[in-house]
Formats: sequence, structure tokens, C-alpha cells
Amino acid sequence: MSLRLRVILLITLVLASSLTLCALLVGYQVRQELAAELRAAMAGARQTASGTFEDLPRSDHSLRDLRQLVHAFDGNRHVRMAVVDRQGQALLTSRPSGEAPPPAWFGRLVEVEAAAVVLPIPDAPGQGLAPGLRLVLTPTPQSDARSAWNEAFTMLKVIAGVALIGGVLIWLAVGAGLRPLVLLGEQFAKVGQGDYAAAVPEAGPPELRLLQRGFNAMTGQLAATMRRNRQLGDQIVRLQEEERAEIARDLHDEIGPRLFAVGLDAALLAQLCEAGKPAEAIRHAQEIQQAVVHMQGQVRDLLGWLRPARLTEFGLAAAIKDLVAFWAGRRGDIAFALDLPETALDESTAEVAYRVVQEALSNAMRHARPAGIAITLTHEAPDRLTVRIENDGVPQAAPDASRSGGLGLLGMRERVEAHGGQLAYGREAAAAVWLVRAQLPCQIHAVPAANGQEQA
Repeated sequence: MSLRLRVILLITLVLASSLTLCALLVGYQVRQELAAELRAAMAGARQTASGTFEDLPRSDHSLRDLRQLVHAFDGNRHVRMAVVDRQGQALLTSRPSGEAPPPAWFGRLVEVEAAAVVLPIPDAPGQGLAPGLRLVLTPTPQSDARSAWNEAFTMLKVIAGVALIGGVLIWLAVGAGLRPLVLLGEQFAKVGQGDYAAAVPEAGPPELRLLQRGFNAMTGQLAATMRRNRQLGDQIVRLQEEERAEIARDLHDEIGPRLFAVGLDAALLAQLCEAGKPAEAIRHAQEIQQAVVHMQGQVRDLLGWLRPARLTEFGLAAAIKDLVAFWAGRRGDIAFALDLPETALDESTAEVAYRVVQEALSNAMRHARPAGIAITLTHEAPDRLTVRIENDGVPQAAPDASRSGGLGLLGMRERVEAHGGQLAYGREAAAAVWLVRAQLPCQIHAVPAANGQEQA
């Protein structure tokens, strides 16, 4: 059942209940008025009869006076008058009003109980009246009820007409009032199908405008989120291609030549063994062993770059120390300062924090010539981790997210924001350092140990 029909039915129920209550009250009021009218009519009839009875013994034609008395009540809506003899047979009777009785249910609703009144007619000897006659006054509430019914029926027709017109107006008004909700429902269906550009005009009463404003704000946020997700997806694809290209370069530059050299040494080793030159064969075997050890180290470094095992096994601090050791072994001219609390973070936060440090170090090595790099992890709030990477180098070129290597500044920002955090970077003139700062929401699973500072 539609909301409009429910509202109409509810209003109809309220109106019907009100009309029923009003009808009962009107019926009660009509009954009281009918009872009062009948009492007044019966009193008036008795008084009229009493006046006639006083003059009856002195009248020269008492039968004519009685007939005039009875016919005076012809058409009376309240009282019917009759002259009866001792056997109860009616000799004279007034004619009723002739009005049809009201509907039975209405008659029962306004029914008034009233008893007939019997008055003895004085004897008038020699006036042609038989002795023992009686005058019977019978109340006739049916005629009054009919009159009340006519008035009530007229009123009911007026009320029905007004109710019909009011119902049509209410139907139209409710439809107009619910039209914005219908439009909202259609737009919600579009949102469910992935159309986040849906919007509704902000019109109507304040309550609906508030709902419409909230809907438009929601679709705007969803559309912005979808755009960010598409941008992040494109960035992820580019980053994957860049990382694959970097891995390919490392394999080509480091592993390829070593494998080629191992192949040559192995071929020479076989020839030297056939020629009976064991000393030279042993030397080539040692060179093969050294090349294999070197390639194992290269593969281990590459795997650590892709997915540091210590991040999941020993925590964020240990993974960052391994990363710093990797760069310290290649850039011995850089002093690293670490302030890393031993805190058990949730895995997703630790992953994001590690990638921020990894990209910041990579950018520092590629785009600056730092003499010192400081990495700090702090908890400015129990549920918020702050990652700071400072280097004192001078950038060789203006930082550009679209040209940065590795994850890139844009990829770093997207990763941090996707986690619900905030990223800021730039030069701090007061400290003369380039600062990368990420604030990340986190969950701490253990109380951090005492903070210690290391120099590498």
C-alpha cells in the first residue's frame, strides 16, 4: 500500500471517527430537544383542553366545541387528540401531520419515551354528549424525528460534499508533498546502479530540503570517492609497471651478468678438468661460488624490497632498521638517526608506515644529497601514529609527484589517504630540512617499550 493511500485512509478514519462522535452527540441533543418539545406540546394541549372543559357545561353546543377542539390539533406534529367512549372506541380523532417516519435506525437513535394522557370530559346534560367520555392526548415523536432527520440529512449531504472536495484536495496535496520523496526514491535507485552523479532539487518544506541536501552531499562524496578510486587504480597500475621495470633492470644489471659469468666459469671448469689443471679448476669453482652468493644476496634484497619479512615477523621498527641497513651499506656517507618505539601495530598501519619510509628514503637518495636522515615514529594520540622522515639534502630538482620514482609522492599520498590518514611534505626553512610527515590512524596491540635512539 502506497504512503499516499495510507495517509488518506488515516485521515478518512479520523474524519469518520469524528463524524460518528458528532452524530452521537447530535442524536443525544436532538433527543433532549424532542423530549422538551413533547413536554411543552403535551402541557399546551392539556391547558387548551382544560380551558374548553371549563366552558363546556355552559356551551349551547358542547359536541361542536369538542369537535372544534379535536380538529384544532389536525396536522399537529407533537400531539394527537382523540375523544373515546367508555368502551375505548374513538369518536373523534385529529388528523396526523402526514409526514413519513424517519429511517428506523435514526428513529431508534432519537427515540423519546412519552406516555399518553387521559382527561375525563365533564358531563353536559342536555348537550348531546354521552356520559363517561374521555379525551386522550397521545404524543407523536415520529413527526418531530422526521423533521430532525430532514435537517440532519441536509447537513449530511453538505458534510459529504465538503468531505469529497476535501478528500480530493488532500489527495492532491499529499501527492504534491510526497513527490520529492518519489524523486528521491528514483535517484536512490540510480545510486544503487552506480550512477553517483544523481542529484535532486532542494525544494519543498524544510524537513524535505534537509533530506535532499543530505542526499546531494552523499552523492557528491560518493562521486568524489569514485574519482579518487579511479585515480588510485590508475596510479597503482603505473606503480606496478614502474616496479616491474625496476625489478627487470635489477635482474638485468645484477643477476644477468653474474649468470653469464657463472655459465662461462662452468664451461671452463669442465675444460680444465679434462685438461688436468686442478688448480685453475678450483679457482673457477670458487668464482662460481662467490657469484652464487652474490646473486643470493641480490635476490634476498629484492624480496625484502617487495615484501619485508621482518615487517610481519618482528614489527615495523625491525623492518625500518633493515631498510636503513640496506641504504647504509650503499651510502656510507649518510648518517641515519632512528627513534623507533617498539609498538605492536596492526598490520595495515605498519604496512603503510613502512611504505612511506621506503619511498621517502628512495626519494632522498635519488633527488637530494643528504648528509643525514632522521626517522621518527611517535604516538601523538593513543590511536594515531605520526611518521617523520627528515633529510638535510638539497633537492636536485623540484619534487614532482608525476616524475618521482618508486611509489612516488602521489602514490604515497593515495596510500595514506586510503588508510584514512594525512600526508604532508615540504621544506622546513627553520630547520633547513626536507620533511615528509604522515599521520595514520592505528590500533596498538601492546604497550610500547621505552623509546630508544640509534645512530647508524
